[in-house]
Amino acid sequence: MKPRSIVTALGAATLMGAALSAVPAQAEPLDLQVESVKFDRASVAVSSLNTVPVTITVKATYKLGKADQPMYVELNSYESKHTYSTQVFSEPLKLIDGTGTDGTWQGKVNVPSTADGRLDVGSVYAGVLDRSLKAKTPDNDPVTGVSLAVTGLNIPKITRKLSVSPVPFGKPYSITWQVLNSTTGKPYGSRLKVLHPKGDACLEAKGSAGAVLTNAAGVLVTQHAAAEADKLNCLLIPGTQAPIDSHIQLVPRPGIVAATPDRTSAKVGTTVSVKGNVAGITYGCTVNLQKLSGATAWRTLRSTKVSVSSRYTLPAAITAKGKGTYRVQLPACNNTLAGVSRSFTITGV
Repeated sequence: MKPRSIVTALGAATLMGAALSAVPAQAEPLDLQVESVKFDRASVAVSSLNTVPVTITVKATYKLGKADQPMYVELNSYESKHTYSTQVFSEPLKLIDGTGTDGTWQGKVNVPSTADGRLDVGSVYAGVLDRSLKAKTPDNDPVTGVSLAVTGLNIPKITRKLSVSPVPFGKPYSITWQVLNSTTGKPYGSRLKVLHPKGDACLEAKGSAGAVLTNAAGVLVTQHAAAEADKLNCLLIPGTQAPIDSHIQLVPRPGIVAATPDRTSAKVGTTVSVKGNVAGITYGCTVNLQKLSGATAWRTLRSTKVSVSSRYTLPAAITAKGKGTYRVQLPACNNTLAGVSRSFTITGV
């Protein structure tokens, strides 16, 4: 489904980023159709870990709407001057006029400083936000052309330092997180409320339940069991509907490659299968069969992808008599560093 551009004015004046109406024809009628979206202002300034509430009003029709039907809005700061885009969700919008099938909804968007730049309306959704990865996507109508100018000041920056990097397989580790003022490069000077869920919960956080406090320097040290290295690790600054800032990553892992030829000698013109596995979460990563050329140069002969079971098979064509030295090389992929197998020889006869 292609987004529909919605364009109007805020009051009688044309204000940048304010808002909203005019709906092009759809190829197919939607259960939810947005007629207009409007902010109560054209721009907002936000500092540090604060948020500023901005009123957003939506006019829409919804065939499946109920008497007390809520709505919510997804917004994205794709042109943010922050290091990555920030996703923001409105508070639940309440019906203020009309009916649940044809009405006007209104509520607040708590705008964080991390949305610095331009905050664009992405879609309007029927219902209340559920960030669970298993949640069914509710009826929605994409929107373009509606934005709010955001000036972010003293924007937070989350840093991470591992106790060891890359993290060895089978070993526990710790992470030292710190929340800094990106403008000054220094801590905010007080204990800050943060979340540090693990795994998929990093992507599902909503609200501040389970929050803990950093020290006055904005530092929190988290301890992790060995198995947690293959799950998402994160630190979040909580917001009401979604975090206002986050640092979510897999920890770096060493590139460990095993390779074994099914024969150590073969006739010229035949093929030897080289099989092996790559440690860690490396499904879809490329591995290269290489042959030593001269004293130190390695030449790639064939390439393939690692399977979902972390295994691979590469054919080594025997083209000449004599002993050849081979290895399998893994370029850096996702959170796994580059690595090579032990070299092995195959003799052409």
